[in-house]
Amino acid sequence: MARGRSREYDRLEAMLADTGLSMPPMPADAATRIKERAEGCFSTRTFKESPANVPHYVRKAVAGVSPDYVLVARVGHGTAACAIHYFLVQGPLQVFLQVACGSPAGQNRATAAVDECFRFVHELVAAVPRALQSGRLPATGRLTVVASDRSGSFWEIAAAGERAGQTARPARVKTHEARTPRQALEAALSWCRGEVPSA
Repeated sequence: MARGRSREYDRLEAMLADTGLSMPPMPADAATRIKERAEGCFSTRTFKESPANVPHYVRKAVAGVSPDYVLVARVGHGTAACAIHYFLVQGPLQVFLQVACGSPAGQNRATAAVDECFRFVHELVAAVPRALQSGRLPATGRLTVVASDRSGSFWEIAAAGERAGQTARPARVKTHEARTPRQALEAALSWCRGEVPSA
């Protein structure tokens, strides 16, 4: 166990390494706060709902009722429903990643896809402060990225108090659909960097 880190954090690193995955971005306090809340599910907060129910977590975060947290889980290990989940709610950034683990035959391809998504999230975490500084992302706004090959992918920018998924969505919420988790992350990153027009 590395100094200043919990045993659970070390178990999380080992679980990811065993599947050939790198570590996704973690908040500074995650090393001491993360706990294994269920088998293969690590989080800095408690939860009642399975991470497989991504829309539940998205609704809570968009409504502003979720504190900042990180969750990393491998749900359904050894089954066709196996998926890696990574949720990060940190300030104005909300990322919900859900990528299938793949069949044994497709395991290498699935691992590469998850690692590629983790790389994009690392870059996104670094780009958000610059987007805030430049005024591209409102200081009281949020950037939500849902990157799921199971429940669909999109990203959106909203000012404070604006919520997606409402029947009468405020006009200032800009939602952008994406075909794949990678495309959602890549597009949100490009927007943060100013490589695409402001939404």
